[in-house]
Amino acid sequence: MSKTINELQRLMVDQLKRRGFYPKDETEVLLRIGEEVGEVFEAVREKQSKDDLNHEVVDVFWNLLRLCELKGIDLEKAFIEKLMINEKRPLPKPVTDISENS
Repeated sequence: MSKTINELQRLMVDQLKRRGFYPKDETEVLLRIGEEVGEVFEAVREKQSKDDLNHEVVDVFWNLLRLCELKGIDLEKAFIEKLMINEKRPLPKPVTDISENS
């Protein structure tokens, strides 16, 4: 069941509205993102199961999608644009081993 980011966003909005958990304020969404990132840290620190970590990461993504919707950001388009910008940036030295990127 592969979905685009925009399709995931529509699914998220529909579910939030149907279930009465549709945050309408960007401050509330930002606070939720911070809270959920904290839960990702906690899941890693406590070595929680992969499923638990997956769910916490999705909670961050979920709230990021909501923020993008509030701010009118097309996350798919913005991601590709940023990928292209990063690709054009000059490298300080040739990379021969990805472990050098620390």
